[in-house]
Amino acid sequence: MGGPNIKDINWDTILSLMMLMIFVALISDMNILNYFSHFITTKAQNSRTIILMLVLFDYFASMFFTNDVLILALIPLFINIANRHHLQKAYPLVLLTIAANLGSSITPIGNPQNIFLVSNYHVGMLAFFKHSYIFFIVGLCTVLLLSFLVENKSILNSEKGHRDAIHLKAFNVLIAILLMIVVLMGIFNIINIIIALFVVLCTAILLNYRVIYNVDYGLLLSFIGFFLIVGIFSRSVIINSFISGLATNQRSVFILSALTSQIISNVPASVLIAKFSTYMPAIYYGVSVGGLGTMVASLANLLALKQVTIYSKKDAKKFIVLFSFLNFLLLFLFIIIFYSII
Repeated sequence: MGGPNIKDINWDTILSLMMLMIFVALISDMNILNYFSHFITTKAQNSRTIILMLVLFDYFASMFFTNDVLILALIPLFINIANRHHLQKAYPLVLLTIAANLGSSITPIGNPQNIFLVSNYHVGMLAFFKHSYIFFIVGLCTVLLLSFLVENKSILNSEKGHRDAIHLKAFNVLIAILLMIVVLMGIFNIINIIIALFVVLCTAILLNYRVIYNVDYGLLLSFIGFFLIVGIFSRSVIINSFISGLATNQRSVFILSALTSQIISNVPASVLIAKFSTYMPAIYYGVSVGGLGTMVASLANLLALKQVTIYSKKDAKKFIVLFSFLNFLLLFLFIIIFYSII
């Protein structure tokens, strides 16, 4: 089988992921997400509207700030709102997790597997969105439909004070937009990734050097580990023959990607299947759909469960039951939908 080989590491992906994580840490420090999440709750007069607005915000914001960040920001926020207004928690929390996973699949910077696929297959921006717009439509219809199934309870609006306590500076918004452009240009090789990383890093240091400490370097090391392990496996004759035998066409690659994600999660699944297939769209759809299903199908799922157990432990069991039911149902439906599209 052979040992690890440093050549197995896709350094463009590692540098792109590091750049994105620094950017997200800086955005979080600017309170941009907190401002908008609190702001939209001031507009709601009932529980269904609050959840619908939070879910839509979650869906669209995760396209740019990653599913992990949105789960960290919105789950504690919603639990706080639910406690004050005596709202049901488990179902909305499941919706927020699903919305973050689906929304993050739409853009190349929404999650690590997309960053890897864009880097590994050298996909252009238009080429990527040519595939992801279908997922956008299906995902949006899904979260909208599920959001209308929540309880509709009138509430007294008490969020205004929370919003006023958060100040959003126009300068920060401008910096965020400019950095987003730099990040996208780096990921799509419009400018050299090292130059883009240098710009983002220097900006973060100048504005608040402490955000550098908030980067999840463990995730970067995990990704390096994924590449090394997958490289070892791909040199195994038995594993090579097995996966190569299954990955014979786009539909089989799609199914293989979705099912593999259920066992090892969609990030390493994308790295593994990419070693044996040139069908990038099939892998993209497979690992995007594959984020649904089991709790380990996406690292964001485990993060959501952790947040629930921290902030509302008594709802954890109900969350797991509803999560499993809805995610397996959606996994089945999405496999049927995208199997027919590919």
